[in-house]
Amino acid sequence: MNAKELVEQNNQLRKQLNPENKKYYEEILVYIRVNMNKKEKQTEEILLDILQDILDAQKNGTSAHVFFGKNPKEISDAILAELPNNSGKDLMKFVLMVFILLLQFNLFTLLLEPVIVVSFFKTGLPILLLALAIVFILAAVKYSSFSKKASYSFALSAFMCWVATFLVPVIDNKMNGIGKTVILSHQLFAFILLIFSGIILVGYYLEKTSFLDAVPTVILAVFELTILIGLVNPTTFSLASKTIFSTLLLLLMFVLPSVQLYMQEKKN
Repeated sequence: MNAKELVEQNNQLRKQLNPENKKYYEEILVYIRVNMNKKEKQTEEILLDILQDILDAQKNGTSAHVFFGKNPKEISDAILAELPNNSGKDLMKFVLMVFILLLQFNLFTLLLEPVIVVSFFKTGLPILLLALAIVFILAAVKYSSFSKKASYSFALSAFMCWVATFLVPVIDNKMNGIGKTVILSHQLFAFILLIFSGIILVGYYLEKTSFLDAVPTVILAVFELTILIGLVNPTTFSLASKTIFSTLLLLLMFVLPSVQLYMQEKKN
């Protein structure tokens, strides 16, 4: 079985756990799965083995706490130590995909401005802050079951990084531009973003990702293409139309994953 099939089998078997064992097992599952530097197939195989052991113990009237021990974090750390790491190539592909995804959505709002001004402080720094926020969010999820204090600290750090991405452009405008700036035409900038959109969509296709995940990128790609070939001129957009479009796109980015998650949970 591939990793996706293993996850599906895991979802089905988890329904058989009693509440106490389910809570214990899902602490292990979340802690291990957020370690994305481990090979996915081997990770899902070991998680499925643990689940089957707990189900066997449950049939014999033994709880997961008694069978494995009272500290699921120690068990999780021991498992992670044995799991093979992703190759540098696989890890780089994942990091690059996330970076390009962040880059595309972060830079898209610039495409709606009358003049596109790019600089490291105004454009690059928010991207780095967003990447850092994701790292903190993953850490918050990882420690949510075992250390609430650490989890809250990471979550607060992620929130501060996210807020900072909005403050950086404001500071840049107040200072009339910090550092060297470059002015680009809308057609050239649309072409650059279209390349990013293409890379993301190819990545989705190769990973056989759900179409719902790709919808926001498809919308952006179509819009970028219309600007590139001259069908749409962003300089003629009113402030209201820009705000409405950006808001709808932002909602789409959050609503679609939420709908997909709800459907998956209902299915499981």
